Amino acid sequence: MSLVTFDLVLSGLVYLVLVYFMITLLKKRRKSTDSDDDNDGGISVSGPPQIDLPPGVCLPDDPIRIVREEQEEVLI
Repeated sequence: MSLVTFDLVLSGLVYLVLVYFMITLLKKRRKSTDSDDDNDGGISVSGPPQIDLPPGVCLPDDPIRIVREEQEEVLI
């Protein structure tokens, strides 16, 4: 046997062993996460808190609001 075939066979065996260990470890991890669906510690996480800002102050990522004043009706 030449050294190239010996290296290929040995690399193939190492590859099979690594794939076997990865499959067994991933199965264990999936089972442990399926049993514990609520990982937030009992606190409901729904997003950032709503901050009560004074009039005229807005957060940088808020959409720009254009306030139009009502015009008086003019009778001629």
